[in-house]
Amino acid sequence: MEISSIVNREVLSQHSEEAAFLWTIRTRAIGEPHYSLQDLARLDERVEAHLDGLRVAGDVGWNFCRANLANDGPGEIFALTVLAFGAGKRERMRDALYAGCVSPKVWPGLVSGLGWLDYASISEWLQMLLQAKSPVHRATGIAACAIHREDPGEALTSAVQDAAPVLRARALRATGEIKRRDLLESVRARTRDEDEPCRFWAAWALTMLGERDGIPVLMDFVDPNGPFSERALKLVLRAMDLGDSRRCVSSLAARPGVIGLAVMGAGIVGDPVSVPWLIRRMESPELARLAGEAITMITGIDLAYKDLDQDAPPGPEAEGNDPATGEVAPLDYESNLPWPSAPLVAQWWAKNQHAFSAGTRYLGGNPITAQSAVEVLVNGKQRLRAAAALELALINPNYVLFEVRANGSWQEKRLAARTS
Repeated sequence: MEISSIVNREVLSQHSEEAAFLWTIRTRAIGEPHYSLQDLARLDERVEAHLDGLRVAGDVGWNFCRANLANDGPGEIFALTVLAFGAGKRERMRDALYAGCVSPKVWPGLVSGLGWLDYASISEWLQMLLQAKSPVHRATGIAACAIHREDPGEALTSAVQDAAPVLRARALRATGEIKRRDLLESVRARTRDEDEPCRFWAAWALTMLGERDGIPVLMDFVDPNGPFSERALKLVLRAMDLGDSRRCVSSLAARPGVIGLAVMGAGIVGDPVSVPWLIRRMESPELARLAGEAITMITGIDLAYKDLDQDAPPGPEAEGNDPATGEVAPLDYESNLPWPSAPLVAQWWAKNQHAFSAGTRYLGGNPITAQSAVEVLVNGKQRLRAAAALELALINPNYVLFEVRANGSWQEKRLAARTS
């Protein structure tokens, strides 16, 4: 008797819904301030348990995932992709590929599914994607290789010059992620690309490759209403000399409507000379949580754990997640940040400022070095870890950008190899 003929359909329905729902939770968790690598790995184990339940159900598990496509979400595409490419069944892979390329909304689920699987098990299929006729399919292959930090080879070389913006942009991004220095001049030329995402990713990749002429182009994207503003700020301030980065933050603070970027920028720069200014910003409800995070970025202090926070001011209650419908309530950047108490933080700083030297860049309480960045990757929370990955990649032009969004077990293995 086939396994698929004796499965419990109610349990299987739960597996398919929970796999998609938990993936959606995960996409938010990878950028949250309170998730550690260990937290992410535990969440990934839950996702994998539901995927495993679908795998052992055979055809019935696949059919449940297909039926869930009616929900039109990237989480459903993720589950379908893992099952299809994990089994290596060509017809099912075509189905997953078609469903995942229908719209930009669901495409991340396709790429994430390919990033979830072991690279060795799907490298054959990724090579086929890299050679496909469709630019979106080739972009999918490049994105998946980049998540695994595997070089797409000649496919990447040609993609940075491709006529299709979606492929060109993803190829430029991958060039910076995996440090393809041989493509430097091609990337530099694309900083004048007519397509805005291509222009941004070219400047981003150029800066990741250690070239300073990407910095002024990135600065053009530091706009509170722009789609690349935060990503540009997080790289450009780290790539600048300390004096230039401090002047940039001061300039942002003086511009109307961008004080929030200045507060974030002070944390990115990491110079403790900014801490008193950040404490004063805590007096504004609009800036308080951003200022608290910036101080954590510099000093490593956990405001909630050290009882340096306070109750949130009165306001509308946030909506929660609804597992029954698979709906995940949208959260803004500050949703999971504590509300700092300016007087308490000021007292803490008065007692501890002697441990920090003005004019030195810090991340998570330690001067920034390759060793301290790796320690943050191992022990820090996700936003600090993302910062550490950028710092490490900039310290050494040959270091690929560590992927803090990857499967937790993959990350743990890579970090264990690096620290052993």
